[in-house]
Amino acid sequence: MSRRLGAHLAIPLAALAAPAAAQEVVHETDELRIEAGFDAASVVFVQNNAWFGESEANIGVESEVWSEFAIEPQLYVTIKDVLGGELSGGISAVASQTYGESADGFAAGINDPGAVTLEKLYIGWKSDLGEDDFVQVLAGNFDYQIGTGFLIRDGGRDGGDRGGFYLGARSASRGSVLARVQKDNLLVEGFWLGNNSGPRGVQAHVGGVNAEYAFSDRASMGVTYIEVGHFDDPVIADVAEQLKTYDIRASVGLTDQLTLSGEYALQRGADYYRGNGWYAQAAYEFTNLPLAPILTYRYAVVTGDDPNSPENEEFIPLAYGFTDYAQWYQGELTGNWIFGNSNQKTHMVKGAASLSEVVTLTGTWLNFTLDDPRQLGIEDDDFGNEFDVIVDWTATDRLFLSAAAAVLIPGTAAEQFTGGDQTWVHFMLYASVSF
Repeated sequence: MSRRLGAHLAIPLAALAAPAAAQEVVHETDELRIEAGFDAASVVFVQNNAWFGESEANIGVESEVWSEFAIEPQLYVTIKDVLGGELSGGISAVASQTYGESADGFAAGINDPGAVTLEKLYIGWKSDLGEDDFVQVLAGNFDYQIGTGFLIRDGGRDGGDRGGFYLGARSASRGSVLARVQKDNLLVEGFWLGNNSGPRGVQAHVGGVNAEYAFSDRASMGVTYIEVGHFDDPVIADVAEQLKTYDIRASVGLTDQLTLSGEYALQRGADYYRGNGWYAQAAYEFTNLPLAPILTYRYAVVTGDDPNSPENEEFIPLAYGFTDYAQWYQGELTGNWIFGNSNQKTHMVKGAASLSEVVTLTGTWLNFTLDDPRQLGIEDDDFGNEFDVIVDWTATDRLFLSAAAAVLIPGTAAEQFTGGDQTWVHFMLYASVSF
């Protein structure tokens, strides 16, 4: 299980190939290795003025205090020396539950929603080609991630009747295939990824190729092509199945302290899709200061739709996911409960420092502007400012604890969109264990 999993997805898909978390070897010989794992997570929320004081008007319920729980037992098997490589397989299941009314509103009217579902179920083969080179094939339900998760990270659906919206324990794609080759500094991947939308959701698949090249330990770039291969909604399938995404990204460490990175994704198809999303980021580590803090600035744009044009200019966020705070759920409040990763322009300033070997402190400011407020039927684009403070404590090798406080101050756009004008205040306590 990852620290933050799940949220508003347009075409939910996938996240990170191979076993997750910490597993214990329960049996091993020269020919066979069997590993088992068990992950559990829980979170408690206390909020004041959710949805700027108008939660019932926006999501149908009053949301103040609620909790979530999730577990994932896992089993992995590796058979050695099969066709010059290793044959592997994995299976896991997720059980999740929410008690109380979550601020996402997807479970409004459902009393304490929860579900047990199959998560991973895959078979794979991998052969080492010397040094760090390899060839690998995976098929089934597995995790997969591209880059920072801006496009592809989370293939599951949580919340609603399944509960556990914030924990987002379901991340594996369904009915998927991945082939990858690593040779020297070049990684090339081909994929066919399906989503885990549940029986009430829209089933979808995307296919594509991804290539990444490391020029050095400090510099790398990647390019990706993704197209929707199947979209199980007869009303819009003919158009949705023509959506194509072209992506390029890069990261370069100019010095030991300063790293620049960025990504640009262009969406076209059917003479209809005209969206794009991009970000530029700079991170500087103050190695000469106590605690060696890291200061990061990022500007990100994910376009919105102009309702007066025949095209759709909205950036379709595909299967983005959490890989770091404010990435790519932009804000503990705004990114988790209000918006998916579209129709936003955001300035982010984030500072992080290690208070000790096991305790880290992160503070983030995000300024939100709507790219096109007309998509929401409003006029102003100033949505607001969010301030997050998060303390993480790796208590043991198996126990992780986190506490967060967040404040979202509404701008005129937020007031027009929700009808509320109060400052949204949020407190969160999180715990996870892995065996």
